[in-house]
Amino acid sequence: MAILDSKLEFSDAQVISASSASAVTSTNAVNLHSTLKDAWGGTSLTGDAGEGNNGLVVNFQIATALNASAYIVAKVYHHTASAAVASGAVLGSVTFSAADAAGTRKNFRLPSGTINKWLECAYSVVGSNMTTGAIDAWLGLDTETPTT
Repeated sequence: MAILDSKLEFSDAQVISASSASAVTSTNAVNLHSTLKDAWGGTSLTGDAGEGNNGLVVNFQIATALNASAYIVAKVYHHTASAAVASGAVLGSVTFSAADAAGTRKNFRLPSGTINKWLECAYSVVGSNMTTGAIDAWLGLDTETPTT
């Protein structure tokens, strides 16, 4: 069992209510680091969430079944500013189809290399309009299952 800190959560049963070909950003952005210094307090360091013990994992789970003829592409972006995260570079993505039932989980590891300070998800709707689907998304050390 994992303990999930709400500060590592992008979406908590967030309803993706959007028209086809539009995107919804996650309710939360994650700040990976504010100010990192070396052990002597001098040199500023750049955090790298993809390094270490296999790096961090972005977990996604369908909380409420999707509309029958729509699917969601969930992308994770990183940026240097919190207000512009979804205009940053894509770190990875997963796709959920209409056939994916509530409880379906997908994930990917953050890549190694420099990752900017802010992470945020954007959910794109493809197919018909989305009115009922909801999603959970969070950062963890491994593939995790949230508990309610």
